[in-house]
Amino acid sequence: MSTEGSIYDEICKAVMGLGRKGIAVRSVGIDTWASDFGIIDEAGMIQGLPVFYRDGRTENMIEYAESIIGYEELYELTTQRKMQESSLLQILALLKEVPSALDNGNKILFLGDLLMYMFSGTIASEISAASYSQMFSMKNQQWENKIYDIFGIPKTIQPPIVNAGTNLGKIHGSIAKWCDINQFDVVAPAVHDTSSAGVAVPADNKKNWAFIATGTWFLISMELDSPADTVKSFQLNLSNTQLAFGKTLLKRNVMAMWLIQECKRIWNHSGILIEYPQIAEAAGNARPFAGIVDTDYEGFFNSANMPQAIADYLKQTNQKSPAPDDIGQIARIIYESIAFKCAHSLEALKETTGREVETLYIVGGASPVTLLNQYIANATETEVISGVQEASGVGNVMIQAYGCGEVETQDEIREIIRNTFSLEYYYPQNLECWRSHYKEFCDICNLS
Repeated sequence: MSTEGSIYDEICKAVMGLGRKGIAVRSVGIDTWASDFGIIDEAGMIQGLPVFYRDGRTENMIEYAESIIGYEELYELTTQRKMQESSLLQILALLKEVPSALDNGNKILFLGDLLMYMFSGTIASEISAASYSQMFSMKNQQWENKIYDIFGIPKTIQPPIVNAGTNLGKIHGSIAKWCDINQFDVVAPAVHDTSSAGVAVPADNKKNWAFIATGTWFLISMELDSPADTVKSFQLNLSNTQLAFGKTLLKRNVMAMWLIQECKRIWNHSGILIEYPQIAEAAGNARPFAGIVDTDYEGFFNSANMPQAIADYLKQTNQKSPAPDDIGQIARIIYESIAFKCAHSLEALKETTGREVETLYIVGGASPVTLLNQYIANATETEVISGVQEASGVGNVMIQAYGCGEVETQDEIREIIRNTFSLEYYYPQNLECWRSHYKEFCDICNLS
């Protein structure tokens, strides 16, 4: 996997750069998005590279899985929501194409686990990534063998499970020599990037809080001591997966900045060269509440032309549709709809746990978007604190520090983060107006 431009190749280049500067590396850990996996054979050779979860091979796989087991039963076993991109559905799609792909002792490694294996030679799956796969039991903290039996998946593909902060060993001497650097440790962070981001939430526990890890997806989340009530969380389409330090991540995935990213791609391709700050500025100057979309509408998942897909959705729901090149209006519709979807998801978290939320932390890639932060404060009627833009990376590094014995507790990590990063505060505004349009959002999107 040394193709120019590959993830592994880029990591090696970064390590080489450190070596040239005479910088000694203490450890490396890799977090990534979840679901995608590679295949390792009995000899330790990579036999199958990860396939991006938006690939069309998982189309209709939800229906296929439901023909074998009801989703409520599947949820009871795995506490993982219905999602087209899950590792389980990717495996089922792979076995339809190549029935022997997982035979002969082959093992799967999720993307972050696979990359760390390539440095350390240790076959292991960090628990946050494993728990996202829809093949893991959060209740029993191990692979859910019933899933393998039900779908005829060989159990031999299961790698050993390790916790975040586990030292996986030193990088191969040959890699250290090639990169001209010291033979450093590989320490597993929370490999699911949202779980690493959760460690970087600057909460002080003085108030009841929740957080949103922002990026292509927004994960509206609570940190719990154990999985939430499975009946309620199933009914409300929430997932229970693993955080670091033995905590549970109760969350709902919301398709969010993916819509903006894909609109920008189309606008740039058509000759409208615009950057994200300009998009947000144009949205701020556009007419408020000109339209509403359900950001999780299936037609947005892998649309070839996102501005047109949004225009089509508005027409289908009897709303006025802006021109596909009306950047400000389309972006404003997306931002307002993201805020409403966050509010709807936060209500589901509160209903499931019985908790009120006094503070909502926003971390990750979209945390600097002040317009959106204010919209979320308005829609959720909650104090919003934003900051720690590179939350996954920060949480990753702090878990490595924990694994190397430099810090001792999660509370110590969060104190360091609060004292290191500047935070921005947002308070709800125009509540009556936002309440009225939130009701309209729920009606148009058919959300209870």
